[in-house]
Amino acid sequence: MSEKFSIGINWYNPGELDFERDKNGKFKQEDGKYRDFKSVKEFDDKLASALETLKGNHSIEMLEKLDLVNNAVYHNKLVPRENAKRDKWHRAALKKLGECDIVFLDPDNGLLCNSVKTGSPLSVKYTYYSEVKDYLSQNKAVIIYNHRSRKKEDLYFSEIIEKLCVETGAERDLIQVVTFRRFSVRDYFIISKDEHTYNAIRSLVEELVKNCSNDNKPFCTFSDVKRAPQISDIFKNKVAVVTGGANGIGKCIAEEFRRNGAAVCIIDKAEGDHFVGDISDKTVLEEFAQQVIAQHGHIDFLVNNALPLMKGIDECSYEEFQYALSVGVAAPFYLSKLFAPYFNNGGSIINISSSRDRMSQPQTESYTAAKGGIAALTHALAVSLAGKVRVNSISPGWIDTSYKVYKGPDAYQQPCGRVGNPMDIANMVMFLCSDKAGFITGENICIDGGMTKLMIYHGDNGWELE
Repeated sequence: MSEKFSIGINWYNPGELDFERDKNGKFKQEDGKYRDFKSVKEFDDKLASALETLKGNHSIEMLEKLDLVNNAVYHNKLVPRENAKRDKWHRAALKKLGECDIVFLDPDNGLLCNSVKTGSPLSVKYTYYSEVKDYLSQNKAVIIYNHRSRKKEDLYFSEIIEKLCVETGAERDLIQVVTFRRFSVRDYFIISKDEHTYNAIRSLVEELVKNCSNDNKPFCTFSDVKRAPQISDIFKNKVAVVTGGANGIGKCIAEEFRRNGAAVCIIDKAEGDHFVGDISDKTVLEEFAQQVIAQHGHIDFLVNNALPLMKGIDECSYEEFQYALSVGVAAPFYLSKLFAPYFNNGGSIINISSSRDRMSQPQTESYTAAKGGIAALTHALAVSLAGKVRVNSISPGWIDTSYKVYKGPDAYQQPCGRVGNPMDIANMVMFLCSDKAGFITGENICIDGGMTKLMIYHGDNGWELE
C-alpha cells in the first residue's frame, strides 16, 4: 500500500490511565502491551510464540521498530486529557501528517461515542469526529479503527456512517469498511475524499484478501457500503432532471438518484460537469430540455429545486422580484411544459417549496412569494397532468446543507430535537418518485422537524420575547 500512497499513522498514545486500575490500585491491563497470546486458539502456534516474545514491549514502539509500513510517518505523542491541550496535540499531529495521502487513526476504542464526554479520562481512548473532519480536509483518505458496539450490524454500520457524513462532511458513497468477523469487535472505517482514492484502496484490500492462503487469510471481509440497499428498483435506467443540482439539497437529491441507478441531468448557474445556465432565461430552458431529450429520449423525474432570490420589500427592486418569480415559479412551469410530452408513464414532478410558503420573517417577500407560487403550481399541475405524471411539493424547514450538528436551543426548540440536513429532503424525494407513493399527487409535504406545528406565545411554555 505504501508503494501507492504515503501513509501517516497517529497512534493516539493513551499512556497509563487511572480508570484502568483495579480496587487494589494495580492496573487491570497495561494499555498497549502484548500478553498471553498462546491462550488464543485462533492464532497459529508460530505466530503466538513470536508474539509471546514481545510481551512487555509497548505495541507502538515495537511496530515502529519493525517498520511494518514502509516509509510511514508516525505521530506518537501522549494524548492529553484536557481539551485545550488536546487541541494543541491534534494541531501538531495534523501538521506532522499533513503531507501524507492516507492517515490511519488508531485510538484504543475508535470514534467518540455519545456516552463519552470530551475531556474526560476515557476520551483519550477515542478520536473526535471533529479531528476526523480536519484530517479529511487535508488528506486523501482517513482510516479509523473502531471498536464494535453490541448493536445489530446493519444498525451499527448505518449509525456510524450517518454520523461520519453529518459530522465530517464525508460523502456516503466514498466510505467503506473492513471488519474482523471472527472476533466481531474490530472495524476499520475508510473514508476517501475522491473516487480515485476510493477505488485504489478497495482494489488493494481485495488483492490482499485474494492473495492470502486460507490458513493465513485475514479474519476480515469487505463491507461494500458504496452499494447500499436501494429504495426501489424503479430508479435503474430511469432519467432524473434536477435544477440547482450542483450544491446543497439539489446535489444531495442528484447523488441519491445516481446511487439508485438513475441517469441524472443537472442544470445550475455554478460551473461544473453539468449544463451551466440561468433558468430565468427562457432560451436556456429550451436548450437544456432539447439536450436532455436528445441524449435520453425521455425523462421520468423532474425536481424543480433551484433557489430563488431572497430580498425584502425595503430593498427588492421590481426587476429582482420578477427574477425571483422567474427562477422559482416560471422556470418550474416551463420545464414541466417542455418535458410533458416526454415523460414515461409513472413519471413524477417534485417541486421544492419551503415552510415559508405558510409563514414568514420580515424582508423575505421575493423568496416567500416564489415559494408560495410553486406550492400552488403543484396542485394545478397535478390536475392538468393527471393520469400521466404525479406532481407533489416538499416544503423544507431549517436545513443545514453543511450537515452541521447543532446543540442547545437551536436543536431542542424543534419538536424533532435537531436541525434538518439534505438527506431529510432527498429521502422524501426518493419516496415520492417511487411506486410506493403511487396514490399521492397534488400534495405538499412539510419537512421541518415540526416547527410549523409549534404554537408559540410570549410567556407560555418557557417562550419569551426579548
